[in-house]
Amino acid sequence: MLGRANARLAALLIASGWLASGWLASGWLAGGPATVAAATAAGGSRCDRACLKGLMDEYLAALVAHDPSHLRTTADVKFTENTNRMALGDGLWQTIGGLGTFKLYIEDAASAQAAFYGTVEENGQRALLGVRLKERDRRLSEVETFVIRQATGIHGAFDRLIEASAVWEEPVPSGERSSREALIRDADRYFDGIVRGNGRIVPFAEDCIRIENGQQTAPSPATASRPAMSAGAQLDTKMFSYIHEITHRRFLLVDPQRGIVYAVVMFQHPGNIPTHFVPSAGTGPHPVSLSSYPNTTEIIETFKIRGGKIHRVFAYVSLLPYRQRPGW
Repeated sequence: MLGRANARLAALLIASGWLASGWLASGWLAGGPATVAAATAAGGSRCDRACLKGLMDEYLAALVAHDPSHLRTTADVKFTENTNRMALGDGLWQTIGGLGTFKLYIEDAASAQAAFYGTVEENGQRALLGVRLKERDRRLSEVETFVIRQATGIHGAFDRLIEASAVWEEPVPSGERSSREALIRDADRYFDGIVRGNGRIVPFAEDCIRIENGQQTAPSPATASRPAMSAGAQLDTKMFSYIHEITHRRFLLVDPQRGIVYAVVMFQHPGNIPTHFVPSAGTGPHPVSLSSYPNTTEIIETFKIRGGKIHRVFAYVSLLPYRQRPGW
């Protein structure tokens, strides 16, 4: 029979859509989360994609329950929220009201990591939640979380994040797959292109779409002062010259089968570059407020790469004090 704590956890999982009710009949929760570890261990020593996704679901359910005692962690587990080291149970753990419908999972068995993009309700407001977990011996050894709140003034369209695009789950045809090293190299060239103001060095596909905090930022539509532009054309205008550096580039998860790279980086905005030159319009002020004062944005950015070309870029962007370090 399920214990009271496990029954409450199961109810939260089912209500939130994280667990199919049929799993109860199979005894998944009968022995608690340790049952998942035993089942996975029986199938092999490495925690595979299903195992990693299960660990993420355990984390999310415990988060909604405001109870980190549900988690299996290592003795040296490290937890951060928005770069700050804190104890599990602090921060969003105290204020979350529930999970939204948007769910994007990424798993990388080779690095024993899982990542998640979602939305949450916090004290009546919608916020964005990013999570990265690292597994060791079926226990969580690293928990890196990102909570993006509209009150900070960050850009985005949070309400548009309803359901993740199916493109992120689609496998890349074998003939168009890249190695882990090539995928990381292509993603890194994206950040180089931003800093250097050169879209030609980035392997963009013609249909590349970028979404940041729920808002499509590339391709961009025509305005009174600027023509419609692809992701590469935007870089060529040097409209992002206020981004002086992109530091602490960490390429943490890679999935060659799905052509996915998950990175966490820090965009440094010194606030002393007030204008930029657009070939078709001349010199003018930067179009975003981030250029007007010193600040840093921490960005968790995921790329979909097929045939050596970047087809999709999906990012959560959080606003932090200037030169804030990532905490890892």
